[in-house]
Amino acid sequence: MLTRVDVELGTRAYPVLIGAGCLASLGETLRAHGLTQTNAFLLTNPQVGALYGLPAAQSLHDAGFQKVVRHEIPASEEGKNWEEFSKTCAALLEHFPDAGASPLVVLLGGGVVGDLGGFAAAVYRRGVPFVQVPTTLLSAVDSSVGGKVAVNFGGVKNIMGAFSQPKLVLCDLSLLRSLSPRELRSGAAEVIKYGGVCSASLFEQLESGALERLLSLDAETMVDIVSQCVRLKAAVVARDEFDKLGIRNVLNFGHTIGHALELSAHYDLTHGEAISIGMVAASGLAVELGVCSTVFRDRLTGLLKRAGLPVSYPGHEALFEPVLKALQLDKKFRNGKNLFVLPERAGAWRQAEDIPWGLVHGAIKSAIR
Repeated sequence: MLTRVDVELGTRAYPVLIGAGCLASLGETLRAHGLTQTNAFLLTNPQVGALYGLPAAQSLHDAGFQKVVRHEIPASEEGKNWEEFSKTCAALLEHFPDAGASPLVVLLGGGVVGDLGGFAAAVYRRGVPFVQVPTTLLSAVDSSVGGKVAVNFGGVKNIMGAFSQPKLVLCDLSLLRSLSPRELRSGAAEVIKYGGVCSASLFEQLESGALERLLSLDAETMVDIVSQCVRLKAAVVARDEFDKLGIRNVLNFGHTIGHALELSAHYDLTHGEAISIGMVAASGLAVELGVCSTVFRDRLTGLLKRAGLPVSYPGHEALFEPVLKALQLDKKFRNGKNLFVLPERAGAWRQAEDIPWGLVHGAIKSAIR
């Protein structure tokens, strides 16, 4: 049985379907939700493709998709670049040159596949429909929902992109069993983020043992926690789809310094590891500014440690200047003024603009020494 969460966006609304063992019925599910295309473009990466590419393609064929083309991109964040984006667009044009035979784009993978593939779908022929089939915990709870699609360019993360909503998200939690422990921990960082600034009850649930049950892939816990995170994100996206009102900024807790560190460390850190460090740094800023107590900062730090996530990147002081430079290119900054999401307490946050740069420098240094 699938748990359904609706992302309410008027004519762009779509369901997120969460369950286990549902990849085999992918094609049937797409048809049941009104996706009538004749052809499909299945984008994945070599690792996921080797495990799930054939079952996904077979399910599409069984549902009447006559032509299913599989295209693979690198799995790492380094592969989320303009060159791979161009190759993906070229493959779409090569296999589906006729406007009348435009495919449904099926994104089978984690955040890299979802971001790059969603962007390609958004711009090919000014937009063709796509669906997300997340295969990581991180993409299940965060990146597959919300319509932000992008690639990295010019040394800046996600700087080239668009807002384009999927037609459907199908999350088969049984696929997470093939993840490495490190990838699971990386996804847990985003789960903790949602508890930290969006839901005190989720944060307390994680503290009370749900975190360990999630990381051990307890079936009931996975459905519960993933569904909660998707509901939290769907509510934020419904209020600020195009990130114009400042509401959606809450989802960037830990991402300001985290993204800059992830990029500057040349992806030696996973996304979740970098965001974990970024959340601790942002919480330290919040304490310095009197926005939150040391008690909450310590609770957050303790939960991240319990997840096996780093809270700093010691011994990398040389990254200070690269992180600072990357930070200043952050797309949220305006007119030289920085912008940070700071926690107030569990489940509550505020936006802080133009924090004294001396404090920001201190937060960066604390993250890398």
